[in-house]
Amino acid sequence: MILALAYTYSQDNRRKKVNFFIVQLEAKWLPWAMLLAALVLGGPYAMMYQGTGIIAAHLYDFLTRLYPIFGGGRNYIQTPKIITRWFGGEVERAQSKGFGTSFAPQAQQATRPSNGFSTAFSSPWSSRGQGRRLGGD
Repeated sequence: MILALAYTYSQDNRRKKVNFFIVQLEAKWLPWAMLLAALVLGGPYAMMYQGTGIIAAHLYDFLTRLYPIFGGGRNYIQTPKIITRWFGGEVERAQSKGFGTSFAPQAQQATRPSNGFSTAFSSPWSSRGQGRRLGGD
């Protein structure tokens, strides 16, 4: 079922570059390259076994995302509430109104006032030295 995860990743990140062994390719080709590797390394039965991961991931993607959004249907596979609470499900921010689309603002994070002291964990530049101005006097 690793191929199902690879297929889901490739559908969400189609234009990203990924490395598969020594070959760099777009993410949309990753599951198919993995399927070809399964054929070469394990034979046709291993490829068919891995192919079920692609079929399962495609059905899940279609039934939970594509059909409800673009087909106007309902979501037949609901994510359990406990999983949504644990992993923080996506919050619907856009709402269609009669006058257009409205967007909910992002939640503001509470900011602490700075006391002038920073650690190496606060910024990647905090451990780089004093910093000196280039050029000039």
